[in-house]
Amino acid sequence: MTQASVETERKLVLLEKRPNGLAIIRFDSSQKENWLSTEVLRQLEAAIDQIESTPDIKGIVMLSAKESNFVSGADLHEVLKMNVEEAHELSRRGQDLLTRIAGLSTPTIFAIHGTCLGGGLELALSGARRIATDAPETVIGLPEVKLGLLPGLGGTQRLPRLIDLKAACEFILFAQTVHARKALELGIVDELVEKDNLLSRAESICLELAAAPDWKSLPHGAAAYAPEKQEKYFKMMERTLRIKTKGHYPAPVKALESIKTGLTEGMQKGHEFEARAFAELSYSETARNLIFLFFTTEFYKMSAAAKAGKHGSQPIQTVGIIGGGIMGTNIASWAAIRGYDVVIKSASEARQDIMTETVTHNVSRAEKANAENEEAPPVGTIKSAKSFEDLAEVDLLVEACAEVFDTKIEVLSKVLPLLKPDAIVATNTSSLSVNKLVEELDAKHDFFGIHFFHPVDRMPLVEVIPAKNAGKESQSKVLAFLSALDKLPLPVKDSTCFLVNRLLCCYINEAARLVDLGTAINWIDDAAIDFGMPLGPWGVTDEVGMDVALLVADSLQDNIGERFTKPACLKGVKDIGIIGKRHGKGLYNWDESGKNIGLDPDLTNVLKLNVSSQKAPEEECKKLAQHILLPMIDEAARCLDEKVVRRPREVDVATVLGMGFPPFRGGLLRYADSLGIPYVIEKLEEIYKEPGPHREVSPYLKQMAATGRSFYSSGKDAD
Repeated sequence: MTQASVETERKLVLLEKRPNGLAIIRFDSSQKENWLSTEVLRQLEAAIDQIESTPDIKGIVMLSAKESNFVSGADLHEVLKMNVEEAHELSRRGQDLLTRIAGLSTPTIFAIHGTCLGGGLELALSGARRIATDAPETVIGLPEVKLGLLPGLGGTQRLPRLIDLKAACEFILFAQTVHARKALELGIVDELVEKDNLLSRAESICLELAAAPDWKSLPHGAAAYAPEKQEKYFKMMERTLRIKTKGHYPAPVKALESIKTGLTEGMQKGHEFEARAFAELSYSETARNLIFLFFTTEFYKMSAAAKAGKHGSQPIQTVGIIGGGIMGTNIASWAAIRGYDVVIKSASEARQDIMTETVTHNVSRAEKANAENEEAPPVGTIKSAKSFEDLAEVDLLVEACAEVFDTKIEVLSKVLPLLKPDAIVATNTSSLSVNKLVEELDAKHDFFGIHFFHPVDRMPLVEVIPAKNAGKESQSKVLAFLSALDKLPLPVKDSTCFLVNRLLCCYINEAARLVDLGTAINWIDDAAIDFGMPLGPWGVTDEVGMDVALLVADSLQDNIGERFTKPACLKGVKDIGIIGKRHGKGLYNWDESGKNIGLDPDLTNVLKLNVSSQKAPEEECKKLAQHILLPMIDEAARCLDEKVVRRPREVDVATVLGMGFPPFRGGLLRYADSLGIPYVIEKLEEIYKEPGPHREVSPYLKQMAATGRSFYSSGKDAD
């Protein structure tokens, strides 16, 4: 039986008529959460029909029958199956229903507990008043723009009439979600109550309003902007969005236009624009890619949580961090900020005080920033270890020393004998074999590779590499730990440079080969940024550090072979002392505030590399972008073939969250499918004919072309 047939047979909207004259409507989907499916809308329409045909109804209270969820929004699975006209009909039908609720002669009060997002909030905006519980699970927002859509049930019309225009625009255009207290400050909800009093208080408010003959004319909502101020604000926001979206994300632009249309031409015109824009956006490639990434990310988060919950053993509470560099310091800071007690030990005595001071400062700053956020976890304690013996009782040890095999062996061989038997050990590594470390150390503790990305506080992906000796219980604990850090843990096979760095090295190597062929170095970064990458290959190299990038490149060249041969310009860059942003001298120069102040003149003066004073023509940018990206697709195909990861969507979520591949393109392999595999192979063969190491298109890609398959028609990710 399909989900649709189950929902058709079940009452999802429960209507109760109370002796006090109020109608109580409860939402109760057959799923864990309530969604505004077409069937829910149909049943809600029927409930409103019954209420309107009952003359003694004084008012309506709507709430959820779920424990921690109000309504989470539209059913995106249903929306994805619709064509443009069907999506338009869904939007218009929903708008008409909500307009009908807003126009009832009796007041409607929405009592919100739990997630109230998207269409759920749009529904609540149709009421006369909204109250909410001041509980951590009560989250209110309009996240549609983040998914490439806009609120399609009147949200772009009602919210700007309810609260300050600037606040409403920012809430919609930047896809904000807030806790109930912030929603109260904004004016989205009218009152906060305890969960146990939610229904009774909603009934009281409803009866109070119903007793006032002029309840509809009572002052409520924000004052409108004067026309001149409104016009000035819209022009400013239009400029802001042009700069922010760079033409890649149409949803915020359309949402702003919908708000503007409603306020300047009236609500009816605004609704018409909103419905048409919602329909067109819902069928766009950008929205479908963003929704795919949302579903994929949620799947891996839930998968990690499910695995973490399989073993009911004692969770990780105390984390030891060895390594006083940027990564060790940042991992320690983030763990303490997220509530773990940390014991920190620099590999060198000289950096111990600096590491302790930096971690303490970072945690103190975060604690102050979260002072008014009641949902933020209390920070953990910070202990500066005087010796390795101080790490003896940690539950998890994270070694984050220099990316040098012998250095890691030297440090870990000293500390492992001191740890308690059930401690878990992890090395933060971007390129070294985890199993080789275990073999060399003869490690008895369960061992993992954990690859955090820089900067640790902002990059959500963590590659997790279980060693052969890692048990399932330890894997569950590590996944739970990383999930508590608000990271997405992605299991990856122990292999040279794992997944993201292997692909990233392709990106940098291909850019360097273009430089060797005489392409202007600045054109390459421009092409990547025009494509939608946050940084070009040279900007990435400066962020990572040329020293780290070359370590990864050397490892790939040594272990994989000729196709990873380093281009000549990378060797030259190393020879003139270019390291990266953290030293102020990279391929770009950086001032003390971290601002890019232009390409290092030594690139042209010493290495004689080509830098153009002109911007690359548009067609040249497209050609250059494909030149540096298509070999990554080929290498990703090899990674799938070697089972580094098993599914195309794992590659896509990793490239988006780990290296900044543009989300609107859906990930590296969704982008490949959009081009077509035969086209990708044709262009790769052209690229591989250029001067450089001998390279051939992977057998995996050739087999796909021969059988007419794409990455997402292979059966592995058809869901």
